[in-house]
Amino acid sequence: MVGKLVNWIAENRDSIWVQWVHWNHIRRRDWFEYIPSTNSSWVWRRICKVKQEIAHGNSRSPVCWIKVIWTKWALPKHQFMGWIVAHEALNTVDKLISYGMDVDPVCLICGQANESLNHLYFTCQYSRRVLLLSLQQNTGCSFPLVIDLDWWSSRGGTKVQRGSQIALFLGAIYSIWYQRNKCRFDAVLVHPNQIALQVIEGVRNRIRGREKEIKNANDINWLCQKHLM
Repeated sequence: MVGKLVNWIAENRDSIWVQWVHWNHIRRRDWFEYIPSTNSSWVWRRICKVKQEIAHGNSRSPVCWIKVIWTKWALPKHQFMGWIVAHEALNTVDKLISYGMDVDPVCLICGQANESLNHLYFTCQYSRRVLLLSLQQNTGCSFPLVIDLDWWSSRGGTKVQRGSQIALFLGAIYSIWYQRNKCRFDAVLVHPNQIALQVIEGVRNRIRGREKEIKNANDINWLCQKHLM
């Protein structure tokens, strides 16, 4: 329940309490880098402690890919989805079957194989198309066909360039899961071209919102060339 509050703050929900928190505590700082003052209330310090536990995956030492998931260039909801995927916590059909549920194992999006985490994101032709259009064709970034966050954490390039590519990747991951659920519950599937455009536009808006933090001329030129600024 406290984790849900952490997520609400990250998403900047339209809530009086969330707005009060941002106004009185966070004050335009990065929520996942924010540290409460020592004279904060016990309740607020507890929320911040849970936030740290979520960000660190309940680990004593941060995993090497923590900055991949919580990059400031990605939207909060995309960050949270990336964290869930990193821990293989999505309730894909294969997992539901392992729980004893009687469900059709076939991927609803493509109908060509059973749904699993790896299939949903990297084998399904629809998903591969979304990733290709969102990331590879836009930035020229090739990527492994597995959830390999260690690979992302060791990529070259500047922080801005790497963060922008990761933001596109996380945006595509989020959008694929969203479309999978729309397909399952509403029988609606949007063309991958349209999904990729939405992912790119979301990251572009995020970058423009933090434009003042980009000081390097090479980064600005790179973002302009990739139509992300």
